[in-house]
Amino acid sequence: MRKIVIAGSAKFYKEVQKIKEALEKREYEVIDYPKKINDTIEMEYKYAYELFYENLNKTDDLLLLNFDKNGIEGYIGYEAFAEMSYLVAKKIQNKTNQKIYIYKMPSKEVGCYQEINHFIKLGYIELFK
Repeated sequence: MRKIVIAGSAKFYKEVQKIKEALEKREYEVIDYPKKINDTIEMEYKYAYELFYENLNKTDDLLLLNFDKNGIEGYIGYEAFAEMSYLVAKKIQNKTNQKIYIYKMPSKEVGCYQEINHFIKLGYIELFK
């Protein structure tokens, strides 16, 4: 059973739950995913952030759920891009066989569109099927 971490906006908590359940039916162990946290409590946010990166170190795969947000198709925020880039760098440095997926191709309006496009062409990430 492969371990997977789901990244993306906690704004889409309900959608994340459906994807989580679908992945579990496909024999994945979902070890972390976007959850609602009280970001007004600094320690709660800090703990969630640190735990998420610990789980990125333990996972076999990453799925970045880049749903449409703020009128932008396939939105990827700075934090999600950083999380994905962290695993791309780890994959390059350590020659790991982690799979890195994005849910859909982002529009050219997404700030990191060119980088995502390069990562796909170089085989570091792929579209989720």
